Amino acid sequence: MLAVLFVLFFLAGGAWLGCMLLPGRRPLVRLYAGLSFGVLLMMWLPALWAYAVRFSYAAHWLSAATLLLLCGLGWLLRDKRKALPFNAKEERLALDLLWMVVPLTILGGFLQYTHSIRPAADGAYHVGQSTYGDLSLHLAVTTSIVNAKFPLHNSLMLGATMAYPYLSDSIAASVYMLGMDLPAAMCFTGTLMMALVYTGYALLVSQLCRKRGARFLAFFLLFLNGGLGFFYTLSGTVENGYVTSVWDNLYNVMNGYYQTPTNQPDPNNLRWVNIICDMLVPQRGILGGWTMLMPCLNLLLPPLCKKRRHTLREMLLLGVMAGGMPLLHTHSFLALAITSLGACVYCVATAARDDVYAVPAEGETPFLPFEGRIKSPALRAFLPWLVYGATAALLSLPQLLGFTFVQATESNHFLRFQFNWCNNRGGRGLVDPYFWFYIKNIGLPYLLILFALLKRKPAGQPMPDDVRQNRLIACGAFLIYGIAEFILFQPNEYDNNKLFYVWFLLCLPMAADYAMELFERLKGLAGRRVIAALFLAVCFLSAGLTVIRECRSDYQAYSAKDVAVGEYIRDHTPEHSIFITGNQHLNPVSSLAGRTILCSTDSYLYYHGFDTATRRAEVASFYEDPAENLWVLKQYDVDYIYISSYERSASWFALNESALEQLFPLVYESVGREHRIFQVPEEMKQ
Repeated sequence: MLAVLFVLFFLAGGAWLGCMLLPGRRPLVRLYAGLSFGVLLMMWLPALWAYAVRFSYAAHWLSAATLLLLCGLGWLLRDKRKALPFNAKEERLALDLLWMVVPLTILGGFLQYTHSIRPAADGAYHVGQSTYGDLSLHLAVTTSIVNAKFPLHNSLMLGATMAYPYLSDSIAASVYMLGMDLPAAMCFTGTLMMALVYTGYALLVSQLCRKRGARFLAFFLLFLNGGLGFFYTLSGTVENGYVTSVWDNLYNVMNGYYQTPTNQPDPNNLRWVNIICDMLVPQRGILGGWTMLMPCLNLLLPPLCKKRRHTLREMLLLGVMAGGMPLLHTHSFLALAITSLGACVYCVATAARDDVYAVPAEGETPFLPFEGRIKSPALRAFLPWLVYGATAALLSLPQLLGFTFVQATESNHFLRFQFNWCNNRGGRGLVDPYFWFYIKNIGLPYLLILFALLKRKPAGQPMPDDVRQNRLIACGAFLIYGIAEFILFQPNEYDNNKLFYVWFLLCLPMAADYAMELFERLKGLAGRRVIAALFLAVCFLSAGLTVIRECRSDYQAYSAKDVAVGEYIRDHTPEHSIFITGNQHLNPVSSLAGRTILCSTDSYLYYHGFDTATRRAEVASFYEDPAENLWVLKQYDVDYIYISSYERSASWFALNESALEQLFPLVYESVGREHRIFQVPEEMKQ
């Protein structure tokens, strides 16, 4: 209950600040932006206070007090204009939001419940297909933050600073500390962030789409994304005399491991994974990043598209929210920065013909007091961008310099040139022809985006609003596309999709409007509705199969004995004590108990810039001959030695368990001796 009250307190505080600072925005946008800002404060304030008092209860109470001060400051600095009312138009929008957001929030909540270490009847923890690999990383970050000193250290690689964006996990750590058990903390915070992501995009497309039907189409095309991969599923094959039917393929999709029509790197080169199943549920980094990306886009884009000037308070709030994003999700921050740069260039370049940048009329509130003395429309257009950019840079640069750039520059496999993303694997040549790769992966929306951009201004007439909006958005969106098409930002080339998805979500309103326009042009054609039904089937069938498979998936990640040993370590060993273990990714020591280990799996460390070869060799030498390698314990101040079935069967060392029994006292042993923990005496570490 205390955890829920803490969350509600921050949501209420954020909503209050939104009302104080954004009276000129539509009521639902104002409320949504405020709630999102409250979540951002709930992530950041305890982390900031943790530099003084650890990530402790005290940090959380100080954060609550800080929020009260910010609410008071918000009242003093409030925009005193009359707030826009909640009218009939807002009621219709609210109803549309319910139809869009509620079904996907229920789906997201179900997947969060079943995929975030769901407790089974026998005491084991179960996960889904998409979280079997990634979740334990987020569990380790969440559990290790409890009462941790800041700057935070990486519990999966002893001695390393935590450069991985951790705020999407620290919010789960907060409610975990305040009374929720670990599965509930992961599920609750994950569902909350998914609901905010859905609401944010629904509001964005509702403001950018010209047709009511287009907002629904754009919304579902994003979250139920999937290309033409279903053709492979619905096609039988004959190979070496062996025949597979459609039903064989469907069975494989529903029961195989990563055999869905949106995620088959081999053999079909299908890489445009479903955003819900393969991104928002398993990858809490992008989930947290989009939780802040959506309100930022809502604050930024609709006024630009509707030729309404931003206020100073709007741009300051936008700068604060953008500036807090690097430790949430670096790719989302980068995508927002690139989008902003492209839109800024367009606005400044076209300022002379847009009357929105004219000298403020008498009685009109200028963006800044001296704005009336600036005669150049381009300079006046640049002022809001300057305030927004300077605020975001001031807040983000310490994170980038202290964490992100350190991780990237200390490794030789970040930031490299490679054309055409993961269709050009390792730079060895294109797997599929360029346009076919995108058509089969993204599907018909890719063609709609290209066709929508071909709309031109009628000769001798003013720029139509829809053409202007498409060009403005495209300046930012296709700048993302171009950069992501030529530069890889992480060792895993697949991860550039986190940039491409932002290009996609920005372009979908224009694509959906164009689709509705084509539908209207077919008015009077007898088969119009059949064509529309076929279009929707082609757009959503791959995603539908993927979602059904993900809802069905169920894998045991941690057995009842794993959970028991995790609980013992959590309750009977000092917080942040150091264990020597194998490098298994399903590790109850690091993930369930939050203890620090010498070296985790390369799946978590290599892609974050760590070379683990030396550390792995040291761990192997100790397990094989403990007596001759006691220096490992001294060097790393190891407190406990962990043995499980993994250490006994590891391929990279041969465990000498009898030597450990002779050297160290046994403090824990599970039934059947599967899990054993030995304590390192203090004299052996001196």
